[in-house]
Amino acid sequence: MVCPVCTQAWFHRSCIQGQAMNAGILRFRCPVCGDRMQFRKEMHLLGIQIPARRPTWEDKESYDTLHKTHQRCDVSECIHTEGREQAEEEG
Repeated sequence: MVCPVCTQAWFHRSCIQGQAMNAGILRFRCPVCGDRMQFRKEMHLLGIQIPARRPTWEDKESYDTLHKTHQRCDVSECIHTEGREQAEEEG
């Protein structure tokens, strides 16, 4: 499969299908030149199925760990007066 815009990029069908399944309609684009419209149209004509949903990396669960604070000191020798398990309110 070739990108209709940059015409330099050749792809395996299974690789592009995998990208389409992960990227969804909103983020599916040529990995080389970044074109969305013509690339999407051509890949659709060639049988690539592009789901009408958000990218998988934008799922709510993907960001849950970013909102959790670290609860335990991991340094090899903890010098906190109340011990390794003591969590500070800030920092």
